[in-house]
Amino acid sequence: MGMAAEVVRVAAVGDLHCTKTSQGTLQPLFAAINDSADVLLLCGDLTDYGLPEEAQVLAREIVPTLKIPVVAVLGNHDYESGQPQEVQRILTEAGIQLLDGDGCEIRGISFAGVKGFAGGFGQRALEPWGEESIKRFVHEAVDETLKLERAIARMRRRSISCCCIIHPFAPPSRVRSPRSSPFWDRAGSRSR
Repeated sequence: MGMAAEVVRVAAVGDLHCTKTSQGTLQPLFAAINDSADVLLLCGDLTDYGLPEEAQVLAREIVPTLKIPVVAVLGNHDYESGQPQEVQRILTEAGIQLLDGDGCEIRGISFAGVKGFAGGFGQRALEPWGEESIKRFVHEAVDETLKLERAIARMRRRSISCCCIIHPFAPPSRVRSPRSSPFWDRAGSRSR
């Protein structure tokens, strides 16, 4: 008989929107997660306006409460103030593993992540033609998808189970890759 697979409990939370006045409000959530999960995924919009002060509040909520690994991606709100590197530095110093086109391994599971970008998948896609702003928009969405695809490919070479995290910001407009991509096709079929 083979060995039984280890059960790894994964909790995922998105859109925390931590503000300067959130001190003490997230600790009960994190305490419950700490008691019931082995890994926590934070799926973007960790801060409300992407301010370093908000990231510091979040770090103070996480550090004394969570004893499990935390993996995160930034979301569009975390970029709002133009200081995503500072937000990332603060959260990384607090022990959070931030992903952006890369991955990490925890308890035999590989996690890959990207910040994500506005758009979606499937038919009725916004095409990369017309105004330059539309072309840039589509290009950014495709770049994020390809970053995630490359991270997943690196994990598959190691034959490890994998999990992907992205910020789920996807307004009604749809974006289609100009390339054919197995990941894009799989993601498209799941997003409907």
